[in-house]
Amino acid sequence: MLLVTLITIMAFQSTLSSPSVAPPALPVPTAFYPDYVSPYRMESHIVQPGDTLSKVLSRYDLPAECLFQWQETCSDLCRFNRLQPGEEFNFYTSEEDGQFVKFVYSTVDGGVYTFSRFDGEWECHGEVLEPVAVEEAVSGTISDNLYNSCLRAGLPPGLIMQMADMFAYDIDFNTDLRQGDTFAVHFEKKMLGENTVSGGSIIASEMVVGGARYTAFLYEFPDGYKDYFDENGRSLRKLFLKAPLSYSRISSTFTNARFHPILKITRPHHGIDYAAPQGTPVSALGDGIVTFIGKKGGYGKYIEITHCSTYKTTYGHLAGFAKGLKKGSRVSQGDLIGYVGATGLATGPHLDFRFYMKGNPIDFLKTEFPNSRSIPGSLRADFNARKEAYLAELRKGTVARQNEDRDAKDEEES
Repeated sequence: MLLVTLITIMAFQSTLSSPSVAPPALPVPTAFYPDYVSPYRMESHIVQPGDTLSKVLSRYDLPAECLFQWQETCSDLCRFNRLQPGEEFNFYTSEEDGQFVKFVYSTVDGGVYTFSRFDGEWECHGEVLEPVAVEEAVSGTISDNLYNSCLRAGLPPGLIMQMADMFAYDIDFNTDLRQGDTFAVHFEKKMLGENTVSGGSIIASEMVVGGARYTAFLYEFPDGYKDYFDENGRSLRKLFLKAPLSYSRISSTFTNARFHPILKITRPHHGIDYAAPQGTPVSALGDGIVTFIGKKGGYGKYIEITHCSTYKTTYGHLAGFAKGLKKGSRVSQGDLIGYVGATGLATGPHLDFRFYMKGNPIDFLKTEFPNSRSIPGSLRADFNARKEAYLAELRKGTVARQNEDRDAKDEEES
């Protein structure tokens, strides 16, 4: 009995340890693709400065006549004479017969245009992808000039000028900046994949110039008004610009007794003469309405702008006016209104600028004006909360820069 049991057990173990029978082999398909699908070979090209589509087609040995067909059938979708560096071309040819069958053009602003060939004819389809907003913070130290220092820190070129405009009421970037001054910027940029489509806008910024600290925070009012404000909620934008143009020098100031070089008499000169080259652009000093434009006696070509019910500015001896400007036109601060000239009673090109308050001429250079608009008490708590969040982002950028500087210094020392 024991012997029978042992034989039974051994037979069972032998059954468990024996290899399993392999399943029958699957048949190998004769084709991986249906008849109507052909694999493609793709080549990519990133547009470089000076590239044209015809040159690129020639470089990849692709037929140039395709370009003319695309222009005829797809002229309402895109223009190939506006290529920008960084844009991408993808060319598809059939592995089966080498025919050029598809072209995909991706633009820097999110456009994707696909040209497909069917029965010898090209069809086109276009769509615009929505970029994604990404926030970032950078910081740096002035080592030569603002523009180059900001570029090295990673700030998009368009935002460098935006930052300069923000602080232009308080900082003269031609004379005030020194090596060692610092900046930090929290900004938004638009991204498509890994490519930056546009610089977006600055959300907050901080500059330390000559030991003085300047801050700017973007804030939007419930009525949709947006502007930049300092830490105390005061608008960075003053009611008026410091000057209506970029001038060489002030040739005459506000005075009650000036000898007129043409009339040869002494009389009041209740204005400021800004000497500047012929054709220098002249800007509106503040928001307002054009109440006079045309020739006016000794002032020559002349513009008068009323700002609310309190202030008025005038601009004389102009060479010409901005295109489309007329009586009743609304202008915003900084808008182009004309060009420096020497019309009327003038010995050379300059701008005769005058400023009036409640109808009386005043010395603009010696007058302090209020900020454009400040944060009201009802919005102060919300503004302060946003400000603290923005400051935290600016500090992150500063800490990151300091860590990078320290690591670079350690590498140099090692």
